[in-house]
Amino acid sequence: MAELALSAVSAVSAALALVGEVSSFLDREANHQKDVRDDVQKIRYWLSTVQAYLKHMEGKESDDILKDHVREVRDLAYDIEDVLDEFRVRVPIKFHRHRISKYAEEVIHYFKHWNALREMSSEVQRIKRRMDVIITLDSLIRSISLEEGSSSDARVELRHVTPKEDDMVGFEEHKETLINLLVGDSRSAGLKHIWVVGIGGSGKTILVKNVYESMKVLKEYDCHAWIHVSRSCKINEVLRSMLKQLCKVRKQSDLLELDEGEVRDKLESDLQRRRYLLVLDNVWREDDWKSIVQALPHGSGGSKIIVTSPKHNLAKSCVGSSDNYILKIKGLEWTKAWNLFCKKAFPSNGGLCPEELEEWSQKIVNKCEGLPLAIAAVGSLLSNKRQIPIEWKKLHDSLGFEIDSDSSLAIIGSIWLPSYKDLSNNLKNCFLYFSIFPEDYSIARERLIRLWIAEGFIKEITGGKTLEDVAEDYLNELIGRNLVVVSKWDFDGQVRFCRVQNLIREFIISKSKAENFVKVLAAESDSSSSTDYKIRRLSIHHSKTRWSDMSGLRRVRSLFIFEWDDSLHSGILTLLDNLKLVRSLDLEGAPLTEFPEEIVELTLLRYLSLRGTPVATVPKSIKKLAYLETLDLKHTCVTKLPFEIYALKFLRHLLVYHYNFKNYVAFDSVQGVEVPAGVGSLTAIQKLSLINATKHKKLLEELEVLVDLRKLGLIGLKREDGRALCASIKKMPKLSTLDVRSSHKEEYIELDNMKDNHPINLQRLYLKGRLHKIPGWISSLHSLVRIGLKWSRLETSPLEALQVLPNLMELEMVDAYTGETLEFKAETFKELKFLHLEKIDRLNTVIVEAKAMPKLEKLTICKCEKMEMLPLYISNLTKLQELLVYDMHNNFINRLQKNSDFRYMIEHIPVIHSFTLERNQYWSLQKIS
Repeated sequence: MAELALSAVSAVSAALALVGEVSSFLDREANHQKDVRDDVQKIRYWLSTVQAYLKHMEGKESDDILKDHVREVRDLAYDIEDVLDEFRVRVPIKFHRHRISKYAEEVIHYFKHWNALREMSSEVQRIKRRMDVIITLDSLIRSISLEEGSSSDARVELRHVTPKEDDMVGFEEHKETLINLLVGDSRSAGLKHIWVVGIGGSGKTILVKNVYESMKVLKEYDCHAWIHVSRSCKINEVLRSMLKQLCKVRKQSDLLELDEGEVRDKLESDLQRRRYLLVLDNVWREDDWKSIVQALPHGSGGSKIIVTSPKHNLAKSCVGSSDNYILKIKGLEWTKAWNLFCKKAFPSNGGLCPEELEEWSQKIVNKCEGLPLAIAAVGSLLSNKRQIPIEWKKLHDSLGFEIDSDSSLAIIGSIWLPSYKDLSNNLKNCFLYFSIFPEDYSIARERLIRLWIAEGFIKEITGGKTLEDVAEDYLNELIGRNLVVVSKWDFDGQVRFCRVQNLIREFIISKSKAENFVKVLAAESDSSSSTDYKIRRLSIHHSKTRWSDMSGLRRVRSLFIFEWDDSLHSGILTLLDNLKLVRSLDLEGAPLTEFPEEIVELTLLRYLSLRGTPVATVPKSIKKLAYLETLDLKHTCVTKLPFEIYALKFLRHLLVYHYNFKNYVAFDSVQGVEVPAGVGSLTAIQKLSLINATKHKKLLEELEVLVDLRKLGLIGLKREDGRALCASIKKMPKLSTLDVRSSHKEEYIELDNMKDNHPINLQRLYLKGRLHKIPGWISSLHSLVRIGLKWSRLETSPLEALQVLPNLMELEMVDAYTGETLEFKAETFKELKFLHLEKIDRLNTVIVEAKAMPKLEKLTICKCEKMEMLPLYISNLTKLQELLVYDMHNNFINRLQKNSDFRYMIEHIPVIHSFTLERNQYWSLQKIS
C-alpha cells in the first residue's frame, strides 16, 4: 500500500502543478470560457483533497478495496495530466517582440484555441464523471476524519534486524577505536557522545553490540542500557525503558505510575553520581535525540552515550564539541568480503570456493559492495543451492527480485526500507531517479540536478534559494543519509559524480516497478507492449531492445538512451515522433549527425541534451520549445546559434562548447558558439558558456540585464571590450564562475574597471590571455577557491596578488609568468591543495618557505624546460601526496631517482610519476628507480 500510495501522491502532485499552469493560461487567454475554467478549478479542488487523503494514508495498512481505489486515483491523475499536457501542446506559449505580431498571432490562433478548448472541455467532463465513480469528496473527508480520530499506532514499524556476530569480519580497527573511547577515561571527564554511522547493512549495530557486551567495557561503568530508537518512537516509552535498565526499576507497575516529568526527574537524580553507558541504536531524528539526551545529567563523570544512525548528516549536526566523536563505517575491503562470502557459501568445503564457481561468486560479492549483512545473507542462501555455475548466475541476475520478495534475501531489502520510508515525497522521487541509470553508472551532479528540476521534483522555497540550490540540498541530504555515494569529489569538497550502490539500486528498481516510476529496457530480450500504456519514464540500456508497440510511448515524459548502435539510430526518429508529451530528453552520445526536426515538435520539452553528438547546427524552429530550461550542446560541433534561440524565455542553462586537445592545453583548443544580438532576452539564464564575442560588440552591453547569471564564459575578447564587460559583470551579484579568453594569444584582457563593485561571490575565475598585471580587485575575492591563469605572460610574479586569498584551493598557471623565480612565502596559500605549473619558459627556481602551502596535496610541473632543480624546501610540503612531472628536463628527472642525492627531499611523497610524450602522441610513464 505504501508504494502505491506514494506513486498516487506523486501523480496527484504533478497533476495539481499542471492544473495551476493551465488555470493561469485560461485566466489570461480564455476569458469567455467560464465553464471550462470552473471545471478545471473543480478538478483542482478534488485533487487537493485527494492529495491530503493520500498523504494521511501513506504507510498505513489497508484492504484490497482501498488499494484499488488508490490505484484508480493514480491512473486518473495520470489521465488528468495527459489531458492538460495535450492541451498545452495544441496551445503553446507564444512570446512576441512587437505588438503587431502579437495581435496577428492571436487572430491566427483564435480558432485553434477554440477547438482545443472545446476538446479539453469534453475530456474534463469525462474526467469529472470518473471522479464521481471512483470516490466522492464527502467519503474522502469522512475517511480523513475517521483516521484522525483513530490511534496513531496504525503505522507499522519495520522489525529490527541485525546480523550474527560471526558474520562480522574486518572491523578490528573500528572495534579497537571504540573500546579505547569507552575505557580508561578519567571519571572527571564530562558526558561524551560517540556516533557510529553507516549505510544499512554496514554492520554498525553488531559492531557496537559486540563492544557493548565486552566485559572489558562493562566493568568500567556502574550501569548500562541498550535502547532501540525506532522511526516512530514515543519518547516517554524510550525514557521508561532507560529508567528500567539504568536505574533497575523492577516492577512494570512502578514505571507506569510515573508521568514523563517524573521519569525525567528520576533519571536526573539517580544518574547524577553514577557512570553509565547508554546505547541509542538507530536514531533517525535530531528532535528525538535531543529529547532523550536532555533527560540525562550532563555532568556525569566519564559517562558515555553511543548513538548508531544511518544518517551521517544527523551525526554532524548533533556533535557539538571536540569531546564527541563520529565513527563512519564503510564496507569491507575485497579480501575480507570474499572470505566472509566463502565462509557462508561453502561451509562444507572449509570456506573454499570451487574453481568452477569462482567467476560468478566474485560477481556476486562485487554486487554486494562490501556490505556484511548482504554478503552473509547471499552466501547463506547459496549454501543451500546446487553448486553449479547456472545456479549462481540465476541468483546474480535475480538479486533485485530476491531482495523484494519473501525469500531469505528479503532481509537485505528490509535494511533500507526504514530509510526509504523516512524520506519526504520529493526526496523519494529524487532517490528513485537513480533507478533510471545503468548499474555502476556515475552521474554528474549538475546533470542530475537539472533533470530533477525538469521533472518538477524541486519546489521553490522562500529565502532566496534557486531551484538548483534546493536540488543540491536534496542531493546532500541523500548522501548524508548514506543512500547515495560520491564517486568523485571536486577539489573544493563539492560532489562531482555520484551513484547508488548496486544492491540499493536493485532495491529502488523494485520500488520503481511498484510505483510505475520508470520502465527500464536493460537486455536484448526486453521489450514492451500495449499493456505498458501508462509509462511515464523510459530508460533504454541495451541497443538491441525493441519497442513492439509505439502507441505505448504517447504518455512518456522522460526518455534516456545509454547505448547506441546503427539499428537504434535508424529507429530514433520514429521513436521521437511518438513522444508528444515528453519533458526530458537525454540523448547524450547519440550518433546523430543532424539536429532531428522531430525534436522541435516536442513542445513541452524542459530538458534537452545532445551532449557528445556530432550535431553541427541548430534549426530556427528551436523557438517551438518554449518551455525549455536546459539546452546542453557541450562537445558537439555547433558553432553558431540562430536568432530564434531568444524565444526560449525559460532557458536557465545554455551550454555550447567543445574542447579539442589531446595532451597540452593550446590556446585554440576550445570552440565556443556565436550568438546574434539580443542575448539580453534570456532573462532567466543562469549558465551561459562559452559565447564567442568576436562579431557582436553589443553582446557585452546586453549582458548587464542577465542578473541571475551564475556562470559566464566568453571567448574572442579584445582589449577594448574590457570596459563594457566590466560594466555588465558589476550587475551580476550571483556570478560564481567567470571564464574569459582573448581573441588571440597576444591580445590583452582588460578587467581593471571593477574596483568599486566587483563580483564578491566569485568562486572560480579563469583568465586566458595577456595581462599587464593581476587586476587589483581579485585580491579581495574571499570566496575564490580556484583560479586559472593561462597565456598571461606577466612580468611580475602573480603570487604577490594571489597569496592573500584566504580560501584559494587550486592554482593553475600556464605560460602565465616570464620570470625565473616563483617564491611561495611563509604562511601563505594556507588552503591551497592543487598547484599546476606549465610552460613557464624561463622558470628555473621554485622556493617553498616554511609553512607555505601547508595543505598542498598535488603538485604538477609540466614542460618548464629551464627548471632543472626540485623546488627548494619541497620537504616543507608535508601533506603532499602526488608529484607529477611531464616532459621535464633530464636533470630534473634524475633528481627524482631513488639513488639521487636529492631524493631525501621528496621521500615523504607517496606518489611520484614522470611522463614523456612519445611520437605516437601518447604519454609514457618513465620508471623512477
